[in-house]
Amino acid sequence: MVYEATNQNIDELLKTDYAVVDFYGDHCGACVVLAPVYNEASNDLAMLRFIKANVDQDRELGERFHIKALPTLLGFRNGELVLEDGGAKDQAALYEMLGKLLYA
Repeated sequence: MVYEATNQNIDELLKTDYAVVDFYGDHCGACVVLAPVYNEASNDLAMLRFIKANVDQDRELGERFHIKALPTLLGFRNGELVLEDGGAKDQAALYEMLGKLLYA
């Protein structure tokens, strides 16, 4: 399951052991490439909360997290930012990044 974040609900969504947020935009080609891979990972890794944040629709959210490029993936442990990565990813690259979040 992938949750849709807004500036109003992001704090509540991050209240979990492990969360990853995909900051994306409507007209971002790399975001379109990442989306199905991200959705598939959300079905495989139940120990992670998968969140998407559309910064085209909620610019305050992008500003709050200092998003400079899309897509940007942020990993959180217990609500604290511990990992940042970006760009389109295939399944192997995404799982490698998520492994760093879970096991580093």
